[in-house]
Amino acid sequence: MDATEFLKVSAKDANRLPCGCATLGVGGAGKNMQHILLVAVVPDERFLRDLRWEVASQDDMHLLAELRDTANMLRIVENLHPDVLLLHEPLAGVSSRADSILSDIHRACPATRTLLVSDNGSDRCGERALQYGVRGCIRSNASAGEWLRAIRAVSRGEVWIGRKEISAVLDVLLTQLERANEVSDRKFAELLSARELQIVGAVRLGLTNKEIARKLRISPTTVKTHLENIFHKLKVTHRVQLAMLAGAAPVKTARS
Repeated sequence: MDATEFLKVSAKDANRLPCGCATLGVGGAGKNMQHILLVAVVPDERFLRDLRWEVASQDDMHLLAELRDTANMLRIVENLHPDVLLLHEPLAGVSSRADSILSDIHRACPATRTLLVSDNGSDRCGERALQYGVRGCIRSNASAGEWLRAIRAVSRGEVWIGRKEISAVLDVLLTQLERANEVSDRKFAELLSARELQIVGAVRLGLTNKEIARKLRISPTTVKTHLENIFHKLKVTHRVQLAMLAGAAPVKTARS
């Protein structure tokens, strides 16, 4: 595949996408440049057209795929491993199904960072974003310059929220920390097995599923299964919440 080619992915193509796509860089004059790889899941055709135009003019970004709904999103994200996923907020709202979608993305591609696209510029968009483990929220009608800054910031691991939302977001974070403090070390020991405690400790350190698998000498599939069991036992939905719980309650592994 030519690295400069834009992929307009269909459901039929999704099964054929090579896993190595995310490692491609677009270089100029023979140089191998590291790009910010993007996938956009937004139903608005005009938004996608404008995004495509702006990204094409940047030297450090590459739009790999554009989708109008979430039907094939997970499979495509798993194959392309984008740095940033631009996801329409209504498709990732507060319903249990949307929560499941975001949780699946976090589990399948923990390195992919999600930026919500909001139509109405809701003051609570950033608050909801952090609650569901995504990296921020931006209005669909924001200027091109703001969009590009948001994408670059999120790709670096930063959080992108509006100034008006900072106070509300801080309130949410403080509430989550207070709740997290209620989970004691004894409760972790009662609820989780020795292996699950090891995995929680690894998540707390920011390790990916593959890194945890190598460290514990088990398969990534086994790690994923353990994480699903841990999420169910602790009533969390994604790694961010789990890491917060683990940070609040010292986790003792079998060797501690």
